[in-house]
Amino acid sequence: MEFKSLFSSKLMKLNHPSQSRKELFAEVAEELVSLRYVNASYQEALIEREHSFPTGLRTSYCNIAIPHTDAVHVRTPFIYLVQLQDELKFQNMGNSSEELSVKLIFFLGITEPKNQTILLSTLMEHFQTEDFSRIIFEEKDTKQLENKLNHYLMGGN
Repeated sequence: MEFKSLFSSKLMKLNHPSQSRKELFAEVAEELVSLRYVNASYQEALIEREHSFPTGLRTSYCNIAIPHTDAVHVRTPFIYLVQLQDELKFQNMGNSSEELSVKLIFFLGITEPKNQTILLSTLMEHFQTEDFSRIIFEEKDTKQLENKLNHYLMGGN
């Protein structure tokens, strides 16, 4: 699966004002529906899945969340990146009784279920490296971030 093509500057929010997780999910879902990336069922499916299968992840350099739904709710594959001004709480995917403060969220949209696990593990692997985390937290321009992420994922580091 070609992951670099999933990053697009139009699906990035940098230094985004923090709000509740519910409001953020609604905002992202509304935008993705209007851009025809997802079906109208996406928001509710996102909330239900996050409740049943938390997506907070502790990594070496920052805590992230990777909310996603089943493929039936997605029309076009995507990664929607949100870098928050302040942190939001997400339950840890490995221990749902642990709450993590998250400042970076990757909303995933995969149309082929077999690719979801591959994409999740690839993102988690990259987040264990300081370079990848630094790219995302230091860049303030979405177009430049898109270019840097695509370059990084093509092995350019």
